[in-house]
Formats: sequence, structure tokens, C-alpha cells
Amino acid sequence: QKSLESVPPGTAPRADMAPFNESQAAEPPWQKMYFSDSFVMKYEPLASAMRRLNDDKDDKEAKEQYEVHMPIYKNYDWCSSWDGNKYDIVFYGVSGYTGYLMMEYLKRVALKRNPEPFTFAFAGRTPSKVQELAYREFAGTIWEDTPILQMSYDDPYSIIDLCKSAKVIINVAGPYMLTQGELMIDCAVTMGVHYCDISGEVPWSRRITPLHKYAMENGAYIIPSAASAGGFPDLLVFLAAKKAREEYNEELRKAICYCNGGGAVATASGGTLKTRATMAAGGDETRKMMGDPYALGGFVPDRDRHGIKFCNIEFGTGKVTTKVRAEDLDANMSKISEDKHLGIWRGPNVYSYFDTRIVRRSNMLLADMGNCPYGKSLNFLQFAMLPTEMLLAQKGGGGGAGGAAGGAAG
Repeated sequence: QKSLESVPPGTAPRADMAPFNESQAAEPPWQKMYFSDSFVMKYEPLASAMRRLNDDKDDKEAKEQYEVHMPIYKNYDWCSSWDGNKYDIVFYGVSGYTGYLMMEYLKRVALKRNPEPFTFAFAGRTPSKVQELAYREFAGTIWEDTPILQMSYDDPYSIIDLCKSAKVIINVAGPYMLTQGELMIDCAVTMGVHYCDISGEVPWSRRITPLHKYAMENGAYIIPSAASAGGFPDLLVFLAAKKAREEYNEELRKAICYCNGGGAVATASGGTLKTRATMAAGGDETRKMMGDPYALGGFVPDRDRHGIKFCNIEFGTGKVTTKVRAEDLDANMSKISEDKHLGIWRGPNVYSYFDTRIVRRSNMLLADMGNCPYGKSLNFLQFAMLPTEMLLAQKGGGGGAGGAAGGAAG
């Protein structure tokens, strides 16, 4: 929004948005919509001043009118029905299974144990569904009257009111790829509101990456994938790197995450299955992007003292591009193997091909923004740790156990 001051009246401001991929143009989606000519025309006092200035740029009265109404427009005061209440956290999309788990955690843990009180509200596209779940969870408690807010991506005014109502927005409404969630994020960024979600979708993370620059300029944090997908492995690598620096004055060269959990009845939720189906239905470009170990950045080329070791040379042009190191390829995580150092067997983990991208991006951001990466040459991989009882059965039982091992790995 800083660029608005220098934009001549009557034009639709276009922010200088640095795209994640330099070959692609990008601009903040909310600002693109909100500051378009068609949307500005909805605020008649400003639209009138802009029309007059287009006809006569020296119209003093129109200039004064413009200077009065543009700040009102930029602050959303002309169209907002915000009630003035600002909550520490607004939980959006909480009418489903994930919303139920979130309310259970709030009730059983966070609201009882948090060292300082915090205010919160629930929000969703259909308030009646959110209200029904909230009443079921909090009836008879001091939180039974928790405010319920409404927001829909096809109603820009409701997006404004939601962002005005929050210091932090936690969005659990997926699959994120199927929503226009970047509108809410960009709107929140213009207000300095922080955003967090629990996504596990490389295309979604890639889609909102260009907003990073604007979040920094406005003092807002955008934190996607802050849960079991992406969040936990990243925290573990962070703690390992912290220990290596503080106790050994070293950075990480290699980090491996092992996942162990579930059981006979453990399975994916309906929302998770829908998300996987959405990603599987993506086109060739989407699948190609998801297969890139550095889809979210953090590329470390394979070099030695003589320079680049491996590269591709494009036939006909001679264009040279560095290749991904062999140790970073997804193929390393796609088979059953033994970690001889720890003496355990491992296999593919469903989140390996997402979590590795998140950790590599964090490593890049820590290097770029604080000169303190996990490791300048970090290699990160993730596996499922195979159950001990299955391995014992395999050692003593021939073909049947081998079939069990293959099924567990799949």
C-alpha cells in the first residue's frame, strides 16, 4: 500500500510484487481486486474526485476531496461493519472435524493451562454450523457465548471485517488449493494481522509465497503448515540446529526425521483424503512442481573445490542449470532401507515429500533473513520408522513377514 501515494488518481494501483518464480508475474491478489477501478467506483466520494481529476488535474476542490477520501478508502472505513472488537485469535473454518479437534484442545488444554488469558472468536462461511459445534463443545462453560463471525471469499466486505477483528487468524478450512485463501491472507497483511494454517499442500504453499515480501513490509507473519505436516519436523530440525550451535559451535550438515505412531485403527480424516485427491488431480505442471525437492526454495547445488559438479545443458541453446544433489532426491525416501548408524529400519512416510520442502524453505529464510541457517549445505530427509515387532517377525518368518513389511511401508 505504500505505493498508493504516488499513483495518479483514476488509475488502478499495482504493487511491485516480487514473484517467487522470476519468470512469472505476480501481484497481491487482494490489493489487485480492492484497488481496481471497478471496486474503487463503489465508493462514490472517491470515485467522483478521481473522475474530476481525470478531466482536470488542476481541479483544487477535487484534489482536496481525493485527499480526504483516499485514506478512508485505504483504511476500509467506508465499507466495514466491524463492531470494534479485536480478538487475540480468530479461528476460521471450524465447523468440521478439525474444528472439533481444535475446540476440544482449547477446552481441555489451552484455556486451562495458558499462562496468560487470551480472547478468541470462531468464524466460518456458515455461522449456524460453527455455532452448533461451539455450543456442543462449550455449553455450560464460561466460553459458551464465544462470538461467531461470518466470512466468505465471495464477499470481500466480510473478509475486511474478519481481518479487522483479529490479531491472529488461524485458518483450518481446507483443502486450501480449492479456496481463495490468498485473498484473506493478503487482506490481513495490509492490516498487519498474522496468519497461520495447518496445510500440507505444496501447491498452496507455493501460491502464497509471493506475499512474503509484503508481510515483511507490514510487520505480519504468514505461517502455513504449522501442524503435523511441516510444523513438527521443522521445529525438531530447529532445535537440533540450536543445540549444535550452542554446544558444539557447529551447523547441521545432515538431519533425518523419523515418524512413529498410529496403530491398527489410525487413518486419515475425510478432509485429509479430500486434500490428497485434490493434489492427485492436478495437471502436469502441478505434478512436476510437487516432484521438485526444492519447490519452495532452498536449493543447494552440488559443488566441489572445482565448482559445480553436476549440471544440465539444454540442447540447442547451451543453457546450463545446476542439478539437484543426489542426496536430496525423493528416491532416497521411497524405499525400505536400514539406518546402520541407529540400527533401525525405515520406509516411506506420507508427509516426507512435503515436510522436506518446508524444512528446506525454512533453512533458506533463516540464511537470507538472519544469516543463521540450519546448515549451509543441509541435507534433510524423512522416513517412517518401521515397527520393531514387524522386523522381528521378518527375521524369523520368511515370506509372510516380508509381505507384512511391504504392506506397512505402503
